[in-house]
Amino acid sequence: MSALPANVTQELIHLLTSLTSPDNSLRQSAEKSLNNDWIAGGSDKVEALLVGLSEQAVMGESTTGRSFSAVLFRRICTRQPVNDEVAARIVDTLSDPAIAQIKLTLLQGFTSETNNEVRHKVSDAIAELARPGTKTGQWPELLNHLLQGSKDANPGVRESAFRVLATVPEMIGEELVDQAVPIFLSGFKDESERVRISAVNAFTQFFQTLSRSAWKTLNPLLPDLLNVLTPLREQYKSDELSSVLESLIDLAGLAPKMFRPMFKTILDFCVAVAQDKDMDMNARLSALELATTFADEAPNMVKKEPTYTEKMVMQCLAMMTEVGEDDDDAAEWNNEDDVQNSDDNDEAYAAAKQSLDRLALKLGGQVMLPPLFQWLPSMMSATEWRQRHAALMALSNVAEGCRDVMIGEIDKVLDMVIPLLDDAHPRVQWATCNALGQMSTDFATVIQAKCGPRILPALISKLGNQSVPRVQAHAAAAMVNFSERASKEVLEPYLDSLLSSLLVLLESPKRYVQEQVLTTIAIVADAAESKFSKYYDTLMGLLFNVMKADTPKEYRLLKAKAIECSTLIALAVGKEQFLPQCQEMITIFANIQQSITESDDPCQSYLVHAWGRLCRIIGKDFVPYLGGVMPPLLEAAKHKPDLALIEDENQIDQYDQQEGWEIIPIQGKYIGIHTSMLDEKASAIDLLSVYACELGADFYPYVKEVVFDVILTSLNFFYHDGVRYAASQAVPHLLTCAQLAAEQKNGGNKQNARQDPIVMELWNPILKKMVDVLKVDALVDVLSGFYNGISESIELLGPGCLSATDMDALTGTINGSLRGYAERAQGRNGDDDEYAEDVEEEDAESADEELIGEISKCIHAIFKTSRANYLPSFDKLVPVAEAFLASDNDDCRHWSLCVFDDLIEYTGAESWRYHQNFLPKMVDALVSGDANVRQAAAYGIGVAAQHGGEPYVDTALNALQILFNVVNVPDAHSEDNILATENATAAIAKILRHHGFRLGADLDAAIAKWIEALPIISDDECAPFAYLFLSDLIDQSHPAVKAQVPKVFDSVAQALVHASIQGKTTEKVVQSTRQLLGSIPQEEAMGLFQKLPVESQQTVQKWFQ
Repeated sequence: MSALPANVTQELIHLLTSLTSPDNSLRQSAEKSLNNDWIAGGSDKVEALLVGLSEQAVMGESTTGRSFSAVLFRRICTRQPVNDEVAARIVDTLSDPAIAQIKLTLLQGFTSETNNEVRHKVSDAIAELARPGTKTGQWPELLNHLLQGSKDANPGVRESAFRVLATVPEMIGEELVDQAVPIFLSGFKDESERVRISAVNAFTQFFQTLSRSAWKTLNPLLPDLLNVLTPLREQYKSDELSSVLESLIDLAGLAPKMFRPMFKTILDFCVAVAQDKDMDMNARLSALELATTFADEAPNMVKKEPTYTEKMVMQCLAMMTEVGEDDDDAAEWNNEDDVQNSDDNDEAYAAAKQSLDRLALKLGGQVMLPPLFQWLPSMMSATEWRQRHAALMALSNVAEGCRDVMIGEIDKVLDMVIPLLDDAHPRVQWATCNALGQMSTDFATVIQAKCGPRILPALISKLGNQSVPRVQAHAAAAMVNFSERASKEVLEPYLDSLLSSLLVLLESPKRYVQEQVLTTIAIVADAAESKFSKYYDTLMGLLFNVMKADTPKEYRLLKAKAIECSTLIALAVGKEQFLPQCQEMITIFANIQQSITESDDPCQSYLVHAWGRLCRIIGKDFVPYLGGVMPPLLEAAKHKPDLALIEDENQIDQYDQQEGWEIIPIQGKYIGIHTSMLDEKASAIDLLSVYACELGADFYPYVKEVVFDVILTSLNFFYHDGVRYAASQAVPHLLTCAQLAAEQKNGGNKQNARQDPIVMELWNPILKKMVDVLKVDALVDVLSGFYNGISESIELLGPGCLSATDMDALTGTINGSLRGYAERAQGRNGDDDEYAEDVEEEDAESADEELIGEISKCIHAIFKTSRANYLPSFDKLVPVAEAFLASDNDDCRHWSLCVFDDLIEYTGAESWRYHQNFLPKMVDALVSGDANVRQAAAYGIGVAAQHGGEPYVDTALNALQILFNVVNVPDAHSEDNILATENATAAIAKILRHHGFRLGADLDAAIAKWIEALPIISDDECAPFAYLFLSDLIDQSHPAVKAQVPKVFDSVAQALVHASIQGKTTEKVVQSTRQLLGSIPQEEAMGLFQKLPVESQQTVQKWFQ
């Protein structure tokens, strides 16, 4: 019986009938009524609509009507109410009685429905209501209803029960995991195939909601879950098999080592499915993906299975031969015009290629190459072109992961590859170009330096008319890969033949060939630099013609490539040669910019970057053109996120098929984000930095708009990480612009300009925003960028730029970032757990090292500019710094020592109040096994002697012998130890310089030993003090100097050759050394010069002429 008045029910039934009518006008009228009269007709009308739809979904006369009502109910439930947030749902605006009525009705339909497909749609409606965190999600009786349903005599009800649990697995809860085990076990063993599959999906979703501590309870279910697979394979039920495999992929991604006891069985099953060509492709690809996922997530586990690599390599190679099966002579392939991803149209080939790449990255060359090279030589010489093609593509895809092993065998690999450039089949030629291009990237820069004479002529040979267009274009693309990392000396001998071939190809009838040629010319010019000058006139004329031409829409990208190419050539040859054509190029660019009428015209984004290159070339001369350049650049930089609310799941595929969209699920809805436009936003901000950097004060008229309308809104632009990072890096450049403008305004007074009001009005809101973002941003790379931007800005602005409030706030964010770092480091240092391996450890560790390095620079900048004023805020940082110093992690200890080094250097004797927090451990760290720790400790002892005053004297003198021991170990000057050794040498100088008199009669011997520890050639921060101390000793005619004139001269000479001393320091040291040489016979002095290596003599003689 309906809960609605009869007339309302009839009105709704009439509406539903019209909505499904084949008559367009009737249907459109009904849709208008649905939206305007029902959904937007007020709360009572919406309530009646959803109550009525739930009733029609359960009690409607026809299965079609019930099915449509259930679907429409769910769709309207998730709609966004007017004037509410995106994640809100209309159904949550209903009254409690209405919601209760809907739930009651749907539960009745769940068990009473006789048609499985309708019951599924009713189940989906129930699941939508049950979503956690929503008003309707409070539904305690539903779980019991579902658990009973999973045991129902009707298999359709059992299947639907698991279907709901798969959508809202959170309703079971971790506290009920023991009760869930028999439910899932029963589902896996169910006589109905559809129930078994539904149970696997529900189990997978439930598993993902649990903490690791609960996983062990579910482990015993795995064998029964895997038993679901075999019948599906035997009966060739590909869709069903793929569904279960996809669930296993999710589980393997989360807890791969959970499958260790049955891993070989899973592997054999996956390989058997993947190699079975009678099985539908979706199942084969799912099987391959599952097997590959184990390598992604648990590489150490798969290495321990002796058959894994051989079977997977063999299977990938086999599937990579499934290419061009209806196009044996490649006629169709060569006639394609859209070549961007056409090689991935063969699904098995594309998936296997990707799997091989992933296997190589995770398992490495030592594991991958032996089984691979069992097959590659024979495949490369096979009569079937697909075998040769597969072998070459396999090499391309393992090169990156196997680099460390393959790079030592480059010549042997090229012996296999290069001859296939002349293969009879064009797709093999194409694959050879691909292999050479990929190896040029993955083996850079070794392959460029060693193999240019083999690779360059070979690729150039494929640019000629004897090659089909696809091969010509790909040879040109491979040339890009090679040239990007090649020196101009390597390229120069081949430029004539390369460019003459490329110029001919510009006349190709294939537009994609022309586009690739322009890209190749641009990159070659960028690499060849001045060596490109002789080709400038010919090429620039051609490019100007392309850019001036009035061409059809399909040629827009070609024109855009010409824009890019022309500016890269101009950048390569330099301002002097380019200047005569500069004005014409600017006119052409301006005309193109004014002619753009469509937002998707690629010329727009290419122009943005081209203007930036022009600015770099002509510098201040670019200022008059800013008025035309800035509007589109600012428009791109101000771009707001292009969001699409997707309330109908059927629309998701439409967005997935469009390039540059990312779909994010939120409360049963989906938000589409147009990410490609956000990439452009980040690039635009980068270019604003370029203009600010190149133009200085001349860019100031735009600085306020850039800061307040672009940077401040971009610093917390959480839709795109690159935008936030770019904004943080732009800050110092924009502040510099303002400072230079202030300097001009103040008659050249640089000091007053540093914190002029026009500078501080930018800095204060920027700092506040950056600190706020640092509190909540979780991306380590972005955090590093923010700390870098802040530290550079503080150094620019100088003393007094931070208030006590600023220092407190910044220290608070530093504390939070350090806690996050410590937690991540501790997690990495722990052993792999029983479920998963930490496969991203290396990249994550590298990112974290960069982060604490940037934090250290930030603290350094604060101490440098605020000195003792920072101490009240620093107090909050001391516990973390002390904990880091006591850590077993060398990176933590090094960071902490650097912080305490800054404390001593910039607060002097006032730092003594903290000495118990760090000083004993600093002294102990002088003999640490880690060179970075020793370096930081040595520097700290040195600054304590130099700046710490009386409290540090005893510590410094007591450390003297330890420091001498450090500089005299046998491998003190090895690459790993050199910085620690030189900092210890400089620390000794500081102790002797400031407190040596306390050594009494032992001072002269200590100075003699110190001179023996020279030179300092790698660390240009600690070298100046040491050499100025040496200069003073020379001026004083110290006995230790007079006794070691050859050593003193050699030490100075090495500092000059390695430029570890600069400017006035160099002048002072050279002057003193010249006097020293004047005190010995001329022939002895000349002999000292002649003992220097020949390549060093010219540098040294320049100073001593």
